[in-house]
Amino acid sequence: MGLLNRELIRLQADVTSDEECIRLAGMLFFKYGYVKEGYGEAVVEREKNYPTGLPGKDICIAIPHTNNVLVNQPAIGVIIPREPVAFCMMGNKERVLLCEVIIPLVVKDAAMQLSTLQKMSHIIQDSELLKKIKQADSPEEVLLYLSVLNEK
Repeated sequence: MGLLNRELIRLQADVTSDEECIRLAGMLFFKYGYVKEGYGEAVVEREKNYPTGLPGKDICIAIPHTNNVLVNQPAIGVIIPREPVAFCMMGNKERVLLCEVIIPLVVKDAAMQLSTLQKMSHIIQDSELLKKIKQADSPEEVLLYLSVLNEK
């Protein structure tokens, strides 16, 4: 099984804030055994000090994550909110970005985190791909678009 799985994808999610988005992802990761209890709250707290919003050419994304203490196994989620959600920009807490694609990460070690973020950098820079992900009709469609994240 790869890092990205159908059960961790939510389309048209009814979330209105970064905290709701992170808690939804944390609940999914916990429900399916990827993390220990408290993971969602740890990510919420980390996001306050180290925001994860990234500006895109056409679509902004966020990549909420935290350290590996509460991780059982690595995973990647995808949350597509019904309406864009405000996340502070990575490296500039004063700038707010309206994010339309949220890709929460559950990472076990620094090497894996670096490798995953490198793969994600290509996705972040591909406006057409982000539009396809945002407009996907099914989790399977998202899995297809993000298949590079499941490659070793």
